[in-house]
Amino acid sequence: MRVREWLGWMLRVCRTLGVESSYRNRSVFARAWSDGERVPAVHVSTIQRWESGLVLAPRDALKRYEELLRLPAGQLTAMYDLLPGLTRHPRLLSAGTGDLGQLTAHGSRAGVLLDQVCSDATVTGSEWDELTGLLAQWPAAFLPPRMWEAMAQRLLMEMLVADGTSWAQRYEALARLFNHPTGGTAAIDACTSAAGLRHHQAMTSTVAALGASDHTDSITALVSQVHNPTNDRALTGAVAGLAETVWRGRLNTAQRGEVMAVLQPLSGSGDALDVWSTEIVERLTTKQPVRRTPGPAPDDQRRHVVDRVTSRAIARFDSPADHEELRELVHCLLFHRNPDIQLAASFTLAATPYRHPLAAALRQELTGALAGPSGWSTTVLSALRALGGEPELRLAERIVTATGIPAETVRVAAFAIAHLGDGTPLSWWQNAVSQRLAVVSGPADLEILRGLAYSAGITGQRAVLEQLLADPRTPFDSRAAATWWLDLPPHVLTSVHS
Repeated sequence: MRVREWLGWMLRVCRTLGVESSYRNRSVFARAWSDGERVPAVHVSTIQRWESGLVLAPRDALKRYEELLRLPAGQLTAMYDLLPGLTRHPRLLSAGTGDLGQLTAHGSRAGVLLDQVCSDATVTGSEWDELTGLLAQWPAAFLPPRMWEAMAQRLLMEMLVADGTSWAQRYEALARLFNHPTGGTAAIDACTSAAGLRHHQAMTSTVAALGASDHTDSITALVSQVHNPTNDRALTGAVAGLAETVWRGRLNTAQRGEVMAVLQPLSGSGDALDVWSTEIVERLTTKQPVRRTPGPAPDDQRRHVVDRVTSRAIARFDSPADHEELRELVHCLLFHRNPDIQLAASFTLAATPYRHPLAAALRQELTGALAGPSGWSTTVLSALRALGGEPELRLAERIVTATGIPAETVRVAAFAIAHLGDGTPLSWWQNAVSQRLAVVSGPADLEILRGLAYSAGITGQRAVLEQLLADPRTPFDSRAAATWWLDLPPHVLTSVHS
């Protein structure tokens, strides 16, 4: 994937379609760039090279884009940090500058942030970004073990229940903590301990996060979960994490054999683990490094869908930017076989002004697909998790309570509600839960209930979780899910929504 070009396109679109119309002129934007000694001037040609993808913009430049374009802190810089890991590129230097001479000046700030994260105080994604960036510059940092443990456990929990930019900031902060020479063990222990709990409600993300670490303990934990998984979701997380670890060539001979024994039968099987399993098996059976190759060229039908969706989104703007990267990203979002690439595309698009126009275009696609097979409707619903807002939330609510819609589509909609805002009224929740409890008859119904518990937990609907616990019809697994979400510390949910 063309990470540099995607990031450059993201910057260009945010500038040319942003709230400040005068910045559509690159020279005007360049003249506004400087801010005394804090932000030195840049030449207009430098901005052109960044935005065309010829040169990767430094991370501090993305912060300046956020300031000038009045974007939320982290909206662009989180993508700078996130995309390389998802697309199998080396992670870029993140929050730290590497200037060891500044550590004395920053020490007091790090102390303030450490006090925050080790208490019940609110911690924002930007503060996690700042703290782990400072610690990354300080590999010999000595902290009491209990402080590393408290920081790792809280960061993991917040990452698991966060969404959008808030999630991306915490995901990359955890990756930095994994790779810290003295703090990494605490982060690995937090994940491996949680992975052993059968009723842990964010199992896949917990185990997959270990793929960001090269530590022996994290690799051992991933291989162990492949060979003897806690449950099916742990296996999915382990395979996803190993896809990144294997790409970096970190497995020893014995580990390669264990992984191959489990994943070779899954490679090419067409099931949910096929893509990652195939990627891993290809790398472990090829002597020469496997080159990153672009996804298959879209066929005529897929090209038509991509053109239709992008045309609807482009029509919302009076002077839209060029569309090559937009079409490429929409194709990856909807049709790429690798879930990590789909995620990377969705986050890149969500960081731009195309977010809501694309959501509206996809909503049109979804409305006409609900009565048919679940494949296309679940694809569109999954794409809307990163892009959607209130109109898409209303549609997901209708899907969950409607009749005659495939169970898999309902399941994906139940999980999607968590990522489409917190505007669902309590009356809908009460009706939806009661309706689903009345028809529980098999695994598909249990998964829909798990999705409702997930969405209620992430959006802070404690009354809904208590309803699940109180209703005698609630199955054991659904009770366990409700209990897990109710046990989350309040300051964790407050922080991820701040």
